[in-house]
Amino acid sequence: MRIDRIGLVWVMVAGIAAAASGQSTTTTTAETVADKVFSADQAKRGRASYDGKCASCHDGGTMGPELWGDPFLTQWENKEVASFYNRIQTTMPEDAPGTLSESEVLDIIAYVLQTNGFPAGEKPIDSKNALATMKFVKKK
Repeated sequence: MRIDRIGLVWVMVAGIAAAASGQSTTTTTAETVADKVFSADQAKRGRASYDGKCASCHDGGTMGPELWGDPFLTQWENKEVASFYNRIQTTMPEDAPGTLSESEVLDIIAYVLQTNGFPAGEKPIDSKNALATMKFVKKK
């Protein structure tokens, strides 16, 4: 019985020490595309890349789906933006898969987010690593 009390005391002391040091036992919420994760300048660059390399198939063309609106957001809802990045990077453009640079893909993603009505922030998406914990949401 005495060992159980000592163990309980140690657990309490450890919890108090963690709280005092600023450590948290709660999990942080993943960032979403509604959290102003791209800049307006980045979306502007993305539009230029999109118009030149994506629009012919994705703007009502028969080759690829439109990348905006409820069908798009429903398909990607609660999925990591990194998965969308990987799909673009490895399969697009259809006539030259894998030829888009990291910055081109990030800019195109910013444009797609802007087109879907998500707000721009102050900073651009700076790397594909930033997308690993970022999720799509259906509504802004």
